Amino acid sequence: MRSMTHAFHSVLFFPFSRFQLRFLTTHDRQIRVLHGSLMRGCCSMHLSSAFSSRHPHVTSTLPQLTSKPFVRSLFSSSSSSLLSFEVVSTEVSSKPSAAMSVWSETADNDSERNLYPISELLPSSAYVHIPFCRRRCFYCDFPIVAVGERTEGTSTHMDARMANYVDLLCREIRVAASANPSRPLKTLFFGGGTPSLLPIPLLLRIIQALDSSFGIAAGAEISIEMDPGTFDVQSLRQTLEGGVTRVSMGVQSFSSELLKACGRAHGLNEVYAAIDAIKGSGLKNWSLDLISSLPHQTLFQWEHSLQEAVAAGPSHISIYDLQIEEGTLFNRWYKAGESPLPSDDVSATFYTTASSILTNAGFEHYEISNYAKEGLQCKHNLVYWNNLPHFAFGLGSTSYVDHKRFARPRKFNLYADFVESFETSGGQIDFPESSLEERILDTVMLSLRLATGLNLQQFKQQFGTTVAAIVCKALFPFASSGYVAVLNANKQPISAEILLDHSLPLAYTGGASLAHSDSEVAAFVHLTDPKGFLLSNEVISSIFSALPSGSSYLISSELLQRYGCKRDILV
Repeated sequence: MRSMTHAFHSVLFFPFSRFQLRFLTTHDRQIRVLHGSLMRGCCSMHLSSAFSSRHPHVTSTLPQLTSKPFVRSLFSSSSSSLLSFEVVSTEVSSKPSAAMSVWSETADNDSERNLYPISELLPSSAYVHIPFCRRRCFYCDFPIVAVGERTEGTSTHMDARMANYVDLLCREIRVAASANPSRPLKTLFFGGGTPSLLPIPLLLRIIQALDSSFGIAAGAEISIEMDPGTFDVQSLRQTLEGGVTRVSMGVQSFSSELLKACGRAHGLNEVYAAIDAIKGSGLKNWSLDLISSLPHQTLFQWEHSLQEAVAAGPSHISIYDLQIEEGTLFNRWYKAGESPLPSDDVSATFYTTASSILTNAGFEHYEISNYAKEGLQCKHNLVYWNNLPHFAFGLGSTSYVDHKRFARPRKFNLYADFVESFETSGGQIDFPESSLEERILDTVMLSLRLATGLNLQQFKQQFGTTVAAIVCKALFPFASSGYVAVLNANKQPISAEILLDHSLPLAYTGGASLAHSDSEVAAFVHLTDPKGFLLSNEVISSIFSALPSGSSYLISSELLQRYGCKRDILV
């Protein structure tokens, strides 16, 4: 699966809605890609939303959200990553006004310290962007450098160009390590681009720079994206010997016609050769990417790709719905939802078909676009989806450190300038922290990407009872219709009606909580599979529109009355 920091630079998205929320990460490939996540061709799935009037950082409009139950959108990967906005956001106070006693339940900027030990707030993950590709795919808008095929005549120049980029990466890594406290890296993700084009000695240079600068923990997950036709069993074994523990392979389709139609540099013969190479290397932990809703794609072709993917024996499969991105050839040739692209209903059928085939094959649908065998989820992307801090290095990548999401330049010369200034400043980046509002929205969006959903108890501890109550009330119509499941602390389903009982904050009742049993407490909410996942953008949009914007986060008694608050049942 594509790492989501890249995705963050793309945009995270949830399937089947056209409105979009722009994040600052490069991929899912890196996560802020709600772009359904996100990700390449969807590898970056863009989540969009329509509240530009209320939330200046959102780029689309709310009315579009409810026009159809299954509106096509295209995420991640996605790339996604998960979530800062490209538009400057409104400042939001993170502490209560002295006059607003009701807001006393809301956490301040250090609220996470109530949930995690201080050490857990230090980054222990890193994304590294390798931008080189043989060619640009027709759907791709990622920051890449097309280098063509390696030949005797081009290899010297190609190697020099890649070595120059790796020099910049290592310089950025060393400066970042000197300026930021951290822990040994537990996850490392090489995304692109096509990282498997990088000569192995250069890949090892980067790993060594990260190890000497931050340290790499024993048993760390080190993932690399590899494309068919760019490696064989010998080079893969050398890559694994260098420390890589996981491979994510961008197959995208098991149809020769569709591979050509989307401009992939590889053919079907190279796909099967790459699968044989992975099996020959002995690697067990590897992922395979597929893209749905390609031009002229039929349900028969899609079912065939899914069946071939299962037969290949990966431990993880990522499914991305095609997103038509501005500036791409696909954007010039096609219009979303119109032939030869599948209709919205057909795209929804592709999604439900994937869920059915893959879950029946023993894969857990653990994230909106991702499936894994037991215990083999992508640990690195779980860092994004749990909204945890992470480093990012390289062209277009987005880091999240000290509550700051920072996207590096997408152009090579501008990235080189950035590294120079980064060194001069001693690793300091003058960039604002994410506002409280952004952190609330990020938490909701990212959590609902996961099958485990949103932990209401932690959410309340982090952001206060009032905000939790508003979220619960916004979720009620969807829970009543079967798009959202409500669970108690024992992960047992309970009535959707309980969500309406979250409305009154403890602070408003003098801090007294009404007696109730654990079975009556809504502890988790999650989107149902596949029904809720298909409507994810609409669910999240409703939550966003319900939340007050800017300084109105200082909740007043009038606001409580407006939302019809009843009593608190969040423990």
